[in-house]
Formats: sequence, structure tokens, C-alpha cells
Amino acid sequence: MVEVAEDPKRYVRVKSGVPGFDELVSGGFNRGTVNTITGGSGTGKTVFATQFIYQGVLAGEKGMIITPSESAGSLKKEIFSSFNWDLWKLEEEKKLVIVDVTDPILRLQKSIDLDPVDFLINFRKLVDRKIGEEKPKRVFIDDLMAFFHAVEAPFKMRSIADDLFNSLRAAGVTSVITIGTAFGMNQILEYGADSCTIISREKIGNNLVRSIYIMKMRGSRIANTIRVLDISDQGLAVTSLSPYP
Repeated sequence: MVEVAEDPKRYVRVKSGVPGFDELVSGGFNRGTVNTITGGSGTGKTVFATQFIYQGVLAGEKGMIITPSESAGSLKKEIFSSFNWDLWKLEEEKKLVIVDVTDPILRLQKSIDLDPVDFLINFRKLVDRKIGEEKPKRVFIDDLMAFFHAVEAPFKMRSIADDLFNSLRAAGVTSVITIGTAFGMNQILEYGADSCTIISREKIGNNLVRSIYIMKMRGSRIANTIRVLDISDQGLAVTSLSPYP
């Protein structure tokens, strides 16, 4: 078989691991980019990003999960209980690294004595160091708004986010970052990302329906449609259906 050289003028696609999603973005995420998944509580953001990491590991790409607000133990139990994805096993096999920022050992635990900007700078340095040590191909940071809502000045938030995003790009990792909507500041973080995916859950008739659409993806054609996002024992899947009658 003749190997085809990568075109340096084009992005290489990274499969999301979510059935139906890659069709919306011309084949997957662009390698080495920062991709945000925005949605309210219970929409499936964390499942989407964990599925991205889990399926990547199965495809031979080492993953890293960084948990700013939820403990690693809680995340692993929730994922295993819902989908039978054994993150403990992947850690033991050195295919997955989970960085638990809530662990006091890392000395990044939120403190009233630490300025939020200094805290976020330390967080970025931690992310840089862990990626440098572990050399993952895929990175998932769960709910970045858990840190950024404490920064009062929007321009500071934007500057710190840009520094973090640029560090991730410079490391060459393909990253997925989940963003909650509770604090109403998600657009500041979305602006600096390479792609933005919006997930929602709304009442349509007598049913609660999850939906998904792509707000932007730099360097890629995207589908200008809203699709139903289905969740099952196997994880998330984007269907061909519209959530609206």
C-alpha cells in the first residue's frame, strides 16, 4: 500500500468518536485545535468530551482529562455507571492521564487568599507541565467556567483564555473544552476557540429533547442545521433528525 503524505496546507482531521458528529464538520475536528462544547447542566457536554477521549484511546491516541471542578473519582464512577467505560483501566494501562485539579496535593485548590487571575495563570502552567510530561494526543478540560467566572474584567478573562488556548495549540494537542452557561460569560471563551459546538435540552411537546449544532469551525465547512442528539448505553450519537416538528 502506498502511503499518502499529509498536505501541509490542510488540516488533518481527528475523529470525534461521536457517531454522526463528524458529518457536520467535514470529517472531524482539525488536529491541534481548541474546540469548545457549550451547554447548560444535563445537556451532555461531559459525556461528549469523555467519549472523544475514550474513543481516541481505542484508536491509539493517548488522552488526558483535566477536571477543574469535579473530582476524578466522581467522573470515573459516573461514566462507568452510565456507559461501562472503564477509565481506571485506561489509566493503569498508561493510555489515559487524569489531572484532578480539585486534589489539594496539586496546591491549586480554590482559595479566598489567591487572586483569580494568579490562580488561572498557575492553572495554565500546570496544564503546560502535565502535557509536556505525558505527551497526550487528545486533551479534555471539563467546565472551564468553574474557574473563569471569578474573573471580573472581561478583557482579563479573554487574555487568560487566549494564553491557555495558544498553549494547547503550541503543544500540538487536539483539545475539547466544555463550557457551562450558568454565568452567562461563555461567549468570551468561545470567541477564542477554533470551533464552537452548542448543545441544549428543551421541552418540545411532552418530551425533553437534546439538540446540537455547530456555531463555527475555522478552516472547515459546517452543516447549518440543528440535529437531535441521542444518548444511550453506548454514549452520544447525532441523528439525522431535526428536533423541531
